[in-house]
Amino acid sequence: MSAKKTILVGVDYSPHSKNALREAARMANSRDLSLVCFHVLDQDVLNDFKHMEAYTEKGVLNFAQEKMDSFIRDVIGTAHEIESVVCIGHPFHETLRQIEEHQPETLVLGSRGFSSNEPHYVGALASRCVRKAPVEVLLVRNFQDQPFQNIVACVDFSETSRRAVHRAAELANQDDAGLLLLHIYKPPVYADSETGWLGPVFPILPIPDIEENLGLRLEQLGYGIGKEYNLQNLSTKVISALSVHQGIRAALEEEDADLVVLGTRGRTGFKKLLLGTTAEGLIHNTPCSALTIKPADFHYSLD
Repeated sequence: MSAKKTILVGVDYSPHSKNALREAARMANSRDLSLVCFHVLDQDVLNDFKHMEAYTEKGVLNFAQEKMDSFIRDVIGTAHEIESVVCIGHPFHETLRQIEEHQPETLVLGSRGFSSNEPHYVGALASRCVRKAPVEVLLVRNFQDQPFQNIVACVDFSETSRRAVHRAAELANQDDAGLLLLHIYKPPVYADSETGWLGPVFPILPIPDIEENLGLRLEQLGYGIGKEYNLQNLSTKVISALSVHQGIRAALEEEDADLVVLGTRGRTGFKKLLLGTTAEGLIHNTPCSALTIKPADFHYSLD
């Protein structure tokens, strides 16, 4: 296990993998963390080559290690404290083993999509890691080749979303980016509007009054965060919408956000992390990179 805290980044030599590596290096440098890069050779793919006379596992690993080290040098140079790892096995299982060994603060992966107008097209590995990896997961879009400029943190006033706000503030401080704290208010009369409109089931306060109270609560949170992280460009916004994840996406497009930070839902001991419609919809449809924060007690094991 690494003595120093780490940032763990998966490498597959794709364009979005390059940007994931760049962002992981920025995060590691900013917080004086070790950077661990790993690449997984899929065992099922290698099995197809075992009949070849020249095949040896050692030879394949040596070649893969040289390729990975060359890739890292080409993308971020050598002025970093870097550990590179090549392993053979199932990509998701090996990713979890790297997490267990290095205990990273963040797992960084590339995410497909060549423009902000395209869906995220999250691959199978990235999707499983967002659901099940016991660390925060940053998915970096293909076009995100520069430090973040406009960060949006989604706030529902839960403990996990508060942790998401703090992480968003750290990244805003790191990249000198603007930070928007966003709350989507879903009127109670539309409490089940994801599946169908039920109409009002109990008396409620006027919506403007509710939104005003939420806005004051959000501003109070923002004031404390701005002061703690010395952020000069922090704002808050409350939006009323019938669908939370669609409301967030519309706000991301309006703000020209390049990173959204949000908490996920899940419980200790559950084999499957339930993201809920909000996180699930955003991960696959957000127009920008995404950082997902797990609940403090989240745990997942292959056992």
